[in-house]
Amino acid sequence: MGRIETSQNFVVICCNKTVLVYDRRNGDSRTLSLNIPETPEESKKATDSDETTAQDMLFCSKNQVVCARISQDEKYVAVACEPKTVTVWCTQSWSLQHTHNLVKRPVSVDISSDSKVILVADKTGDVYHFPLKGGELEETSVCDDRQEMSPESDSQGNGVQKNDVPALLGHLSMLLDVAISLDSRFIITCDRDEKIRVSHYPNSYNIQSFCLGHREFVTQINLLPNHGNLLLSCSGDGTLRLWEYEIGQCVAVMDTREHSSPILHHFTKYSEERIKQSAEATRYLPDYPPLRCFALHPCAEDEYLVATMLDKIPSVLLYKIKDRKLHYLSTTSLEGLPLALAWLDSKTLLVQEESEEQPLSVYQCEEDKLSRLKEHTLISLGMNFKQFFSEGGPGGVNMDILYKQRYDNVAEYLKKKEERIALTKAVEAGLVPAPPKKGRWE
Repeated sequence: MGRIETSQNFVVICCNKTVLVYDRRNGDSRTLSLNIPETPEESKKATDSDETTAQDMLFCSKNQVVCARISQDEKYVAVACEPKTVTVWCTQSWSLQHTHNLVKRPVSVDISSDSKVILVADKTGDVYHFPLKGGELEETSVCDDRQEMSPESDSQGNGVQKNDVPALLGHLSMLLDVAISLDSRFIITCDRDEKIRVSHYPNSYNIQSFCLGHREFVTQINLLPNHGNLLLSCSGDGTLRLWEYEIGQCVAVMDTREHSSPILHHFTKYSEERIKQSAEATRYLPDYPPLRCFALHPCAEDEYLVATMLDKIPSVLLYKIKDRKLHYLSTTSLEGLPLALAWLDSKTLLVQEESEEQPLSVYQCEEDKLSRLKEHTLISLGMNFKQFFSEGGPGGVNMDILYKQRYDNVAEYLKKKEERIALTKAVEAGLVPAPPKKGRWE
């Protein structure tokens, strides 16, 4: 669920209903404005009159930009939007190359390392793949900074592509993230049912392995850039896990409970407020917050920095992967609740916070600790475009809906059983008369 994507030359930020692009080479910035329905009638039309379900409630506000992905050659940016569309933009001219209409709302996208295929996972558990233009890009007209992506318009690029492609693979549960291996041999998917599945590509019916070990939904998966056989995942159970995904073996586990005890009061307060609003919240709210997402960046040949954040807690936890093990480094308190984060380089971390005045913050990593910078180009960029961050309400993912509700079906049965036993003993002791027997047909 990449709401902030960074590469050597670009920073792409999903701002609710707008995509903000920053060019790191020359400092230029632009917005890719999306033609998202505003009225209830248009919204109903965009969702094909689907009934509201738990899957529809995944995001805090409907009709948002879900995520974005930059291709490795930096020629394409894929943007997934809630109104069942995925758009592909050319970074050389910022023209719209493709608009793919989907059957259901997308959750995550990924692009193969050769920039030939885009993978899209939706909320019903299906994964689709679409071709991207290979080789050099054709000459196209330059888009305006505020260009609208209208389904009725096909004047840019290849226009709208109807989704008549069958699903590549499917889960019986809601998908939360998808990734393709560096050699494009495997598709890796994670879902709400604690599973990570590794399937062959393109013959996805051939399952290579399952990575089993998480006890709650798996929110994000990422391949280690310099170690193509290793996969990092985070989950609602509060753990980070490192996998050899081809054989489904977990090689390292880090439980964030060990390092977040001093900051858990934030989540406790949130849980108490939710329970006051609705007693039903006691059925699914856990005692410990889930991991929303993480940001991974290589800092040496065999070392990686991992910044992660817990739901409803204004802090960032910093870890390091070294010698195939996870090591805790530090915890940094934030001024606002974090929504997304990404590494700009091995020393600089960009964080999107729930703040109206300063939605973007930048932190410097020195001696395994994060310190907040007072001045940075991206801080100014966030303040200049702060209206886009607040448009449409708070962004990000509503993690509560991912938990499965717990029902106590035994308590009532045990209560009635105890009443029957007590009545039988009272009758045997002569304290109460025996109840009349009921015949089969009475």
